[in-house]
Amino acid sequence: MHKKKLKIGIIIDDEDQTFLINDFYKKSLESNCYSVVSLIIQKTSQSNKNNLLSKLINYTKRKGFLKLIDGIAFKLIEVIETQILKKKKEFADFFLKQPISKFEVKKLYVNPEISPSGVYYKYKNEDINEIKNLNLDLLIRGGSGILQGDILNICPFGIISFHHGDSDFYRGGPPGFWEVYKQESSTGFVIQRLTEDLDGGDVIFKGHIPTSFFYKLNVCKLYLKSSIFMHKTLEKLSLNDSKVDYYPPEKKTYKIYKIPKFYQSIFYLIKTSIIICKKLLDKLFGRYYRWNVCYQFIDDWTNPILKNSNIIKNPKHRFLADPFVIKHKDRSVIFVEDFDFKTQKGRISAYEITFNEYKEIGCVIEENFHLSYPFLFHSNDELFMLPETHEASDIRIYKCVEFPHSWKLHKILIKNVRAVDTNIFKFKNKYWLFTNLDSSNSGDYSSELHIFYSDSIESTNWKSHPLNPVIFDSKKARNGGMIYSKNDELYRVFQKQDFDMYGASLGVSKIKQLSEEKYEEELLINVLPDFDKKILGIHSLTFNSNILVNDFVRKEKID
Repeated sequence: MHKKKLKIGIIIDDEDQTFLINDFYKKSLESNCYSVVSLIIQKTSQSNKNNLLSKLINYTKRKGFLKLIDGIAFKLIEVIETQILKKKKEFADFFLKQPISKFEVKKLYVNPEISPSGVYYKYKNEDINEIKNLNLDLLIRGGSGILQGDILNICPFGIISFHHGDSDFYRGGPPGFWEVYKQESSTGFVIQRLTEDLDGGDVIFKGHIPTSFFYKLNVCKLYLKSSIFMHKTLEKLSLNDSKVDYYPPEKKTYKIYKIPKFYQSIFYLIKTSIIICKKLLDKLFGRYYRWNVCYQFIDDWTNPILKNSNIIKNPKHRFLADPFVIKHKDRSVIFVEDFDFKTQKGRISAYEITFNEYKEIGCVIEENFHLSYPFLFHSNDELFMLPETHEASDIRIYKCVEFPHSWKLHKILIKNVRAVDTNIFKFKNKYWLFTNLDSSNSGDYSSELHIFYSDSIESTNWKSHPLNPVIFDSKKARNGGMIYSKNDELYRVFQKQDFDMYGASLGVSKIKQLSEEKYEEELLINVLPDFDKKILGIHSLTFNSNILVNDFVRKEKID
């Protein structure tokens, strides 16, 4: 039960509102922890100049002619990429705008004093007093300007704002651009309480998603992903009264990023065009990312020499991935995702292995939806499999009827959830379920690690860990296999995503704390795809019964 329903005001500009503000307002109507009671609308002399020529003249006076050229070049990038994304269904709503008349709340018009640079906004005393009379718990910054002065402290929670960039590294803007320009592996965002420090507020929440290969796509995914966590943040605030836990700053950079210079925009366009051309040529010549599975018998998994592995040859028109191995009834069997390029669907197949040979057993589970990641575990001396079934919107387990080829659906553990790469194990008399969710329906399953727990494997009431997502970082959140330890030590294999590359490499972390209140892990080893020049990535590794299995990917023409 929420202690208090927060009263919120949104600071906006006097214009049609973007997806982010519209989405936030819609969700607030269904929230039992906060409500939007007012719009604070910043009326400025600049916002009334709708004539394009007037805007260009005003911009040139404030910034100079060279900055105008920089701005035009960057605007060209935005226009081109926006037109590309508008054609995609999943991003169609992102570009829709609503007039402020659609917001059925009190509207308060203010006239901030704007610095000559057009960057800093300071509110007049009469506007401050009117906002105070609204008795708001907090303000959300959704408009222009770096806010300064008394406005920062008139609400108990102050002013909360998105910063679309990890403020420890990328301060300023444009949001999501410089990470693409520099081809960073991830793009961050923070939710922060504003202070007088430019782009250096107190961070309440942060996350990192994989960087997309062009700017506007990166921004769309960043906004879609971060939007849902503003709501989660407000829910926590409503539970905790005025107590707020802030992230400690990791690395303070004093460089403030700005709109790229003309030559940087040109360089970006050239780099992006090359990436697109390569993708088109791969499609034209039928080259695809094709995963492969290999294995080896070893005693120590902490220093794997992957080039010593035996490779299982991919069947025609298919690939094998996500291997899990088990020794059961004196037979060593690898279960894999068996993906068919013709049907674009995966099923679960099995291969029996010895030191130097392997034999295909065939398909063991097939559904009318995609299956992958066949996680194996024992419970009460019975063998179960928990494959990825995100297309069925559930997390389910299958029970082994006759090893290794006969399995039946045993139970659906969690319904109405789109989850991938789920691990489950027993620890300290509880069952722990580690899975990767996409809270935003943006298609990104690589950034959020969620934990659920239950007293019984038969439970349909799995409790969400209070720290969920316990990890929000595409460089280490997504599960990538399992280390089956013979003692009480727990290890988690995770994938590392790189710039425009899914499954670039792996890491193994040792879990230091796991309880109903806490979670902590530390990196133990990195596993790189450096055992062959043609290998581009590796995204799964499992060790069990002195057998190490992993997959790897190459770009190949499909036979």
